[in-house]
Amino acid sequence: MEYRQVPPARRDELERALAEGDDDAVQETIVALTLHDADGTWVQDHCLALKDHPSWQARATAMTCLGHIARIHRSIDIDRVLPPLRSAMSDPRTAGYAEQAIEDIEIYVGFSADDP
Repeated sequence: MEYRQVPPARRDELERALAEGDDDAVQETIVALTLHDADGTWVQDHCLALKDHPSWQARATAMTCLGHIARIHRSIDIDRVLPPLRSAMSDPRTAGYAEQAIEDIEIYVGFSADDP
């Protein structure tokens, strides 16, 4: 994996990528929005909307972004994000991404996934 600077993206770019079915653009745009959009709740909602995306890579990227939202904003809607992350742990392709996102949430938001 190679690190590269992620430039900002516009919200309409995500909608366009979704409409065109461009999975690579969906992934790139959701990462850019996660890193640069000031409204963490808006980005969180769009990450959650990707939980059922046909591409497991897009789902995995969205989960990773949920962890980034917790890190960047030090806040996330635990009640909304935890169930899809736990559900994603049943898919071997996305389990590691979900686990990492939960760990990030625990570290940066101060929540324990073991709490009821």
